[in-house]
Amino acid sequence: MKTVLLFGTFDFLHSGHLHAFQEAKALGDRLVVSIARDKIVEQIKGKAPIHDEAERLGLVQHIEIVDDAFLGDEELGVYSFFSDVKPDVIALGYDQQELKQDIERFLEESGNKATLVTISAYKDGATKSSGIKNELGL
Repeated sequence: MKTVLLFGTFDFLHSGHLHAFQEAKALGDRLVVSIARDKIVEQIKGKAPIHDEAERLGLVQHIEIVDDAFLGDEELGVYSFFSDVKPDVIALGYDQQELKQDIERFLEESGNKATLVTISAYKDGATKSSGIKNELGL
């Protein structure tokens, strides 16, 4: 059974996120999703998410094609859950370049052989959360 690990904030869940779940699921048999912690979101994006981590986790857990979801680590660059999840494939959004570089570093240092895949943008990125929030004045 091939396990796919998808990373994201998944705040203000929308069709672009559903596209990411579908593309990630197509890469394997089991889709596991790591939800970014509130503390990490604030560190990276400079502001708190609209929905807190428990709400975002609950929403993602209710998506039928997601086999498992959990809250990620509370520190950047730490991937303590890799030994439990044992991903064969790691799926990242097209806009997660810094995370991609960090995970590449982690994979090399840890000797993990997971394949790193970038999910394509849905509607050329028109459904990106930050753009939707800006349009709504959030």
